[in-house]
Amino acid sequence: MVMALQHENALLRRMLFGRRSEKLPPDDPNQGLLFGRIEPQEPVDGKEENAGSPEDEEPAPRRSGRQNHHGRRPLPTHLMRCVHEIHPAQEELTCPSCGQSKTVFGQDVTEELEIIPAKFFVNRYVRYKYACPHCQGSVSQGPLPPRPLDKGIPGPGFLADLIASKYAEHLPLYRLQQRYQRAGLELSLSTLCDWVAHVAGLTAPIVEAMKKMMLSSRKVHTDDTPITVLDPSVEPVGSRRGYMWVYISEFEDVVFDFTNSRKRDGPASFLADYRGYLQADAFSGYDGIYAGGLILEVACWAHARRKFYETLVHYPTEAQRILELIGNLYAVESRAKKLRVPDDMLLAWRQRFSRRRLERLRQYLDDLSLQVLPKSPLGQAITYTLKNWKALNRYTEAAWLSIDNNVSERQIKQLVIGRKNWMFAGSEDGARNAAILFSLVVSCKLAGVDPFAYLKDVLTRISTHPADRVDQLLPRNWKNRSGTPAVPGTPAAA
Repeated sequence: MVMALQHENALLRRMLFGRRSEKLPPDDPNQGLLFGRIEPQEPVDGKEENAGSPEDEEPAPRRSGRQNHHGRRPLPTHLMRCVHEIHPAQEELTCPSCGQSKTVFGQDVTEELEIIPAKFFVNRYVRYKYACPHCQGSVSQGPLPPRPLDKGIPGPGFLADLIASKYAEHLPLYRLQQRYQRAGLELSLSTLCDWVAHVAGLTAPIVEAMKKMMLSSRKVHTDDTPITVLDPSVEPVGSRRGYMWVYISEFEDVVFDFTNSRKRDGPASFLADYRGYLQADAFSGYDGIYAGGLILEVACWAHARRKFYETLVHYPTEAQRILELIGNLYAVESRAKKLRVPDDMLLAWRQRFSRRRLERLRQYLDDLSLQVLPKSPLGQAITYTLKNWKALNRYTEAAWLSIDNNVSERQIKQLVIGRKNWMFAGSEDGARNAAILFSLVVSCKLAGVDPFAYLKDVLTRISTHPADRVDQLLPRNWKNRSGTPAVPGTPAAA
């Protein structure tokens, strides 16, 4: 009981004051843990394993502590250049020795980065009317171009900037309202909310098409996070807790789904027609989904590793050894990625190198489970891992499966960052609209597409786009069709 309280206290202290990174302490024992010291490790079966690379492979070269720097990074070439030519004063263009005029023999170029703040402008469509002067009839007039909001004042670029600012840059609507006020635009929050809801309604068929494509994927990653939803009927707080679920297919389509609770009804309904591999944490709500055998569970080694990392304070020797053995599994994946092992060979690679590492880890956990109390923090971590052992090994059955579920945690983190800014959804409908727009924006980021450019183009032509070709408007398909270059710094640009 005392150890359980100490463990809980250590976790709370780390959450409040510690680092979020789960990197292992340095090799120097004098720079180890804050509340304990890591003792020298004993090799398993008398053999010390190289954690840096698989057996029969040369270890990766060790990087030097000092890196070569070659000066300041040049400014991007795609930026517009405003050239300012600077010449000497007129009296300096004559040689003081012979009196001849000087000629240019070279130049020095200096570049500085500058910005023009965003400017609003008005598209004014003047439609002339034509009529027969003799018959006083047969009036002709050119039609308005397709508009995302009939009889409304926002154009597609304005709406695209509104959505991208809120869901890609995490700016609440009241801050955007202040931005517009600085430009002399008086727009109420209710008007901005209505425009956001209208865009969500226009783009909902695209997200629905992404969901249908996802159900044909061989694997799906999923995770969830809570959000606060305002509800005046809930006394006395006036709000309740809802949940956002993220689903990611092998095609890198990202779909968010809102539910009122964390019951299994949400993922069970979303995945009702799905057949394949589902990678998630060990949430008990998924058990009913796996029960039929049509959806196969793939567990996450990052979750299992985290439970042992949290026991380092009280079990430095044992936890450190387990973390090293898990690190060896990741070393196989890292080595394969570095060597660019093709997919048709990755399965054999895992069978050769990962299988024996998993067996060694299982043997160590089995032996250790006989030495620690089942209710202790380390015992609970071991129980969690052994209970999900089959699902944790499943990534070795196919090359396109992943060792962990970090991809879904990275994508749902974008919603979590936004939640720290806008803090709550104004209603259940607002939460569902947010799920639609987050699906598009996060899919754009994962595909290396600028969300603003995508949304502006889609909102320009969505009202006239054929419904049976809505899949062309998926972010990854839109990028390939439009030839838009990847945004620097995104996975697609790497």
